Amino acid sequence: MALHTEPHPSTATTADLRRPAARYRLARRAPGGRGGGRAARLLLSGGLAVGILAIALPKVAGAGWSQIAAVLGGLSLLQVAVLTVVWLAGLWAQTPALTAAMPGLSHRRALLLNLTGSFVSNLLPLGGAAGTVANWRMARSWGFTTAAFGRWAVLTNLVDTLLKLVLPGLALLWLGVAGVEVSSSVSTAAYVGLGLLTASVLAVWLVARDDRAVRWLGRCADRVVARVRFLPRAEEGYAERAASFRRESAGLVAAGWGRMVGAKLAYSALQALLLWAGLRMIGADVHPAVVAAAFAVERILTMAAITPGASGIVELGMVGVLVAFRVEPALAAAGVLLYRGFIFGAEIPVGGLSMLAWSLRRRPLPA
Repeated sequence: MALHTEPHPSTATTADLRRPAARYRLARRAPGGRGGGRAARLLLSGGLAVGILAIALPKVAGAGWSQIAAVLGGLSLLQVAVLTVVWLAGLWAQTPALTAAMPGLSHRRALLLNLTGSFVSNLLPLGGAAGTVANWRMARSWGFTTAAFGRWAVLTNLVDTLLKLVLPGLALLWLGVAGVEVSSSVSTAAYVGLGLLTASVLAVWLVARDDRAVRWLGRCADRVVARVRFLPRAEEGYAERAASFRRESAGLVAAGWGRMVGAKLAYSALQALLLWAGLRMIGADVHPAVVAAAFAVERILTMAAITPGASGIVELGMVGVLVAFRVEPALAAAGVLLYRGFIFGAEIPVGGLSMLAWSLRRRPLPA
């Protein structure tokens, strides 16, 4: 992907671009810690995910690996190409949400942040933090301030999380309208999602209504920093910084909430379409409401990223849902693996190449 140099966003200031030497040294390290530790965690977590898939998936599906492989082997190159187009369309459809949360970010660079963040987070268990660090380094190299990136990370992840929690309830309603008997796994996911959604909305409301909640949290941080010498201090105090962060984030939401929500919905719809199309191409006649249920369960399970990208856990959950809805076992397992091959597997090499391109083209960070 060719990158180009853009003017620095107007949000960047000289004060924002200053960075303590310790933070600079931290940023220069590759996300995830020392090389040996990263390799060990990668091997351990990857081995766990492979072990779960190899041993548990055939038992959950009720089909052997030879049957699953035979189904996948029947795909044509044209079918794979169509699925690839749907996958790429989903990635591009999400970019308006990312650009709305960081004014001055182009759609091309938004796509780059998405791919490289997924590349890092999909390689490590609980890799979301490492992916965020990688994205922060990229945003800083383009001239965005740490505060601007922080707002971007908080808002995009907040919208994404709230949507994940809503989906099981919507799938449950669709199944009811369609007259499809609901499995216990979908009901459980819907109730868990509803509980987490209620708690999340309450927390967002407390933070969004005024500065009191964030100032209280900021004062707590100030007291901790005053007692722990090695923690970084805020010149204006964390209470004031948190209040400013909240007000500026609220302004971004007021100006771009439609693009944030609409793009995230389009992204989810295209991912669900990818799952449905893959199942149809391998010969599974599945009701769209059942596909929505499996997709909603997958969205909830990705939040439990014990393994890289929650791989292993997600596949078992999705296959269990499809089999419970009487989808033929080998087709259910093959369809899920095909879908995950795109949204999890393909993002690793594509994201890795994107990060390599950025590394070769990036400008030095300001001192």
